[in-house]
Amino acid sequence: MKAYPIALLAAAAVLGLAGAAPSIGHAEMPSPVPDWKGVWNPHERNMFDPAAFTDPRNNGKTIAADIREYPPYNAAWEARYEQKLKDNAAGIPGDPTASCRPGGMPRIMTTPYPMEFVIEPDRVLILMEISSQVRRIFTDGRKHPSADDLDPTYMGHSIGHWEGDTLVVDTVGMRGDTVYDVSAAMHSDKVHEVERIRRISPTQMEDIMTIEDPVAFTRPWVVRRTYDLHPDWQITEYVCEDNNRNPLKADGT
Repeated sequence: MKAYPIALLAAAAVLGLAGAAPSIGHAEMPSPVPDWKGVWNPHERNMFDPAAFTDPRNNGKTIAADIREYPPYNAAWEARYEQKLKDNAAGIPGDPTASCRPGGMPRIMTTPYPMEFVIEPDRVLILMEISSQVRRIFTDGRKHPSADDLDPTYMGHSIGHWEGDTLVVDTVGMRGDTVYDVSAAMHSDKVHEVERIRRISPTQMEDIMTIEDPVAFTRPWVVRRTYDLHPDWQITEYVCEDNNRNPLKADGT
C-alpha cells in the first residue's frame, strides 16, 4: 500500500502505532486473555466520525441526514462528496445500504447495531447483528495477500497482534463502492486502516482508527469510537431484505 511517510509517522507516534505495518501479526495470545465477553453496542451516533456532530461547520445540526463528515479529502474527492451531498438533498440516495447492500469496512464498526467478540488463539471474530456479518482478524502470523492476490471484499483482509490487552488490527482489501456513513462519504479501494481496540472500563470498549487513503486523502484520518457493554442483550437475526425500507423509484429517487 502507498503511505504518507511524515504524516503517518506523526499519527503513529501519537497513537503508539509506529511499527504497525501491513505485515503485522504473531501467534502469541495475551496473558491473561482479555475478557471481552458480552454484547457491545456503539456508544456514538451513526456518523462515522462522532466529531461531525460538534463540528461548528455543521451549524449545530444534530440529525445525521442533515450534516456531513469532514474527512481529509483532496480537492477532487471533496468535489465528488459535495455532489453526493447535493444528490442526497434531492432525494437520490448515495448510501448503498439503503437498498440492503452490506455497509462493509470500515463502516461496519460504527453501524448502530450490536456485536460480540470471540477471542481464539489464532484469530478474533467479531459477530455483527446487522445482516449476520462476521469480521475475521487473523492473529496467527500470516501476512496480507500480495496485491495480485488481494480480492477486495466488504470486510477486507484483517491481520492483527496483541500489545498487552490491546488488539492492533491492520485491514486492507476493502471494496471501493461502500461509504463511511449515511452522508455517503466515500473512500477508494486503496483505503488502509489500523485499529487499536481495547477495553477501557468494565462497561466500555475503545477503537482508535487511523485511516489512510492515498487516492482520496491528503493525510491520515484518526477517528475514535467507543462501545457500551449491554449484559442483558442478545444478538438477534437481522435480515434487511425482509424490510427493504428504501426502494428506488423509476426516476432513481
